[in-house]
Amino acid sequence: MKFNQPVSELIRKRYSCRTYQETPIRDSALSALNEFINPGSIGPLGSPVQFKIVAAKENDSKSLKGLGTYGFIKNPTGFVLGKSFDKPGSLEDFGYLMEAILLKAAEIDIGSCWLGGTFTKSSFARLMNLQTGEIIPSVASLGYPADQTAWVDRVTRLAAGANHRLPWGDLFFSNQFGTPLTPEDTGAYKNPLELVQLAPSASNKQPWRIIKQGDQWHFFIQRTRKYPLTAFKILINSADLQRVDLGIAMSHFELSAREQGLRGTWHKQDPGISLPDPLIEYSITWREEN
Repeated sequence: MKFNQPVSELIRKRYSCRTYQETPIRDSALSALNEFINPGSIGPLGSPVQFKIVAAKENDSKSLKGLGTYGFIKNPTGFVLGKSFDKPGSLEDFGYLMEAILLKAAEIDIGSCWLGGTFTKSSFARLMNLQTGEIIPSVASLGYPADQTAWVDRVTRLAAGANHRLPWGDLFFSNQFGTPLTPEDTGAYKNPLELVQLAPSASNKQPWRIIKQGDQWHFFIQRTRKYPLTAFKILINSADLQRVDLGIAMSHFELSAREQGLRGTWHKQDPGISLPDPLIEYSITWREEN
């Protein structure tokens, strides 16, 4: 994943853009995105993910209309599509890899917005040639942001609380839950954690929790009460978006850490930390390397 601008700046620059100009995305920008996408992408949990960019033609900004409409999204001129197998770790890997693509889009001044939903039998599924056992966990709209933030963007961001971030002490802990990790005790990882705090998430639930134990950073999912149950999601063929959100947080953490020259690797080994809530579950660990 090669960026020409600092990832920390791109994370702060990118926002959920829901209103776009009708101007089709330039061919040079599409080429840059397609070059960034690795056909053999494999996430840190080992799942292969395939991505595809679909965009309106230069002479036909309406050519995407057949893909349908998605809530408050207005005038998208492209989409990022992706598919993976439905297995443990695949949704985290999907979020991890797709967020990097959207940061690359921000680098070339293309706006984007994550879109959750049920895509198994959609026109997106046909474009991705979806096979048995494969899923499209999410898609993202693309386009040049409208010159001024439209009212739908302002209303949607307000409704989702997009400008509200959980405080540091609710997200990051030292050795155990209930003991907040202070910024002073993060060492070189203060900036990566700040950028995790800025990660987008479905309905802005910010479900990630991180515990520092020595040279290890354990990532957990804090499930949201009344969030759709797994069985219901299976019934409607909808992806578990909080696992996708965890992958987005992982992407912010690693990309910014590596930008600072911090080395580490991902491992999945439950540290056995006592969980204060049955809605909390372990996901993965980042182990620092010298």
